[in-house]
Amino acid sequence: MMRSARSSRLRDDRGSATAETAIVLPVVVVMVMVVLLTGAGLASQLRLESAARGAARELARGEETAAALEVAERIGGEGTAVSVSGSGQWVRVEVTRTLQAPAGPMSGASWSLSADAEARLEPQLLERGTP
Repeated sequence: MMRSARSSRLRDDRGSATAETAIVLPVVVVMVMVVLLTGAGLASQLRLESAARGAARELARGEETAAALEVAERIGGEGTAVSVSGSGQWVRVEVTRTLQAPAGPMSGASWSLSADAEARLEPQLLERGTP
């Protein structure tokens, strides 16, 4: 009995799809993890920038430093460090936060994110001489 060429080709390829999947699947999983962590990092960066702007705006309106710190920590999320400075007509707020990768292939990795914002004091505050 003679085998057809097509039949033997199919038998030779049997199992190659499984082997290819076994090689490619871990790479795909790591790539998905990197994309998800990058997205989380970008979202955290946007929150930090918003937190710095919000705190600077509060200070520029004449609010107490404690109120501005609370705004920055609330917007920036847990673990946000806030630094306030200023001179003359301007106030400056810097916020930082460290992100930790969850358990998995990238466990132990961490990223430090920071943002800052400056705002000019409201004119009525400058007239009163409030720095």
